[in-house]
Amino acid sequence: MIMLARVVPYGGNAVRYALEKEKAKVVKVNHMPEGIDPTAIWYMMKHHCQLHQQDRTVGRKLERSMVSFVISPSKEEAKNFTMNDWANLGDETLETLDAVGLIPRGMEREVKTNFRNSMNVSGLHSDSKSGTLHLHMDCCRVDLEGNTNDVHDLHIRAMMAAEIINMRHGWKQPKEIRDMRKAEIADFCEYTLQKMLEFDVDFYFKMLRMKGYEVTPRYDKSKKLVGYTIGKNASVFKASEVGRKFMASQLEATWKILHPKPAQVNVKPAVAIVSPSSRPACPSAQTTISTQPKVKPIAQPKPMPSFTTFNIDMPKGCKAVEIPNSVKDIFLNEAQIPEGNDTATIENVAHVAMLLFVGYIDAATSMSESCGGGGGSAPESGWGKKDDEDERLYAHRCLKMAHSICKPKLRQRGYHR
Repeated sequence: MIMLARVVPYGGNAVRYALEKEKAKVVKVNHMPEGIDPTAIWYMMKHHCQLHQQDRTVGRKLERSMVSFVISPSKEEAKNFTMNDWANLGDETLETLDAVGLIPRGMEREVKTNFRNSMNVSGLHSDSKSGTLHLHMDCCRVDLEGNTNDVHDLHIRAMMAAEIINMRHGWKQPKEIRDMRKAEIADFCEYTLQKMLEFDVDFYFKMLRMKGYEVTPRYDKSKKLVGYTIGKNASVFKASEVGRKFMASQLEATWKILHPKPAQVNVKPAVAIVSPSSRPACPSAQTTISTQPKVKPIAQPKPMPSFTTFNIDMPKGCKAVEIPNSVKDIFLNEAQIPEGNDTATIENVAHVAMLLFVGYIDAATSMSESCGGGGGSAPESGWGKKDDEDERLYAHRCLKMAHSICKPKLRQRGYHR
């Protein structure tokens, strides 16, 4: 089992993603009324934090009011899990995390949390490609007694808690799982470079994405590739972690090592032996030297790049997506804001469509919700380009789906007297 923890400032989006993502199931709601919608849950947590702000006499104002956890056991570990088992796993995780004490660097006392006595909700998600189930939990930073949960080195404490739970159940440790996934990625990276007839970093990234990995390139101001990350689900690695030979600066050199040129053998030309002849020598014909100027070869124009990289700002960071030049005008010129959505921009809708085009389903859904969407039908599992589908038709289909998921939710009005 792997456990991730992070403090989030956009709590409303985090709760909506945890409880309203496609096929998500609400597992448990603690210390709050049952049946309330995600927006109401976030406002209750935010109001609770503001209510106890007066108790904080030192330090700056509490700006990040929520902590989000992702609890991801393997398929084998959660094979026969029921909803009660998932709820118990969430409770066990918080109890174990609260029991873990740690003295952060630069501090003198041990810090702990009290998330079991804090408002929290959990939702069960299924990965769109592998179908692996994992639990999303959102907890309030301030517990019911008004104490703020200390989040110093929280990601380290989360890993320690996961190790304790794995030992308790006899599951694989996070480091073993991470090393195993890192080795799988390294093997496929080397296999991809070996199968490439010529070095093309865009084609290299495309092959990795077709395998199901999420690849995020990083460019400098001059649009030069300086690094990239690769991963799947909760395991994301820098290229240097996978192997130094897969770093952006070493990729082409690695490709050349995997494709050595055949050694050229220099063969000396055979010397012709002329035997003396009794025939009279023929007068040699004089060769004429051409006085015409030599024609210089015309320089061929450099091939234009076939892809354009768009850097899309996401709540969790920036994603770089590569869109073929043959279809990019469809996204840039034909995107429209759905009727009734006063938050989204044309650029938002275009970016959602681009994320769908390259297969980032979760990122597209999250972005559509962050700009006022969530009222239309979301992509079903297995979304992607069909083998016999034209690229432009697929781009139009992605744009149509982006318009759908960017539609605002219909407000349910009650009866008025």
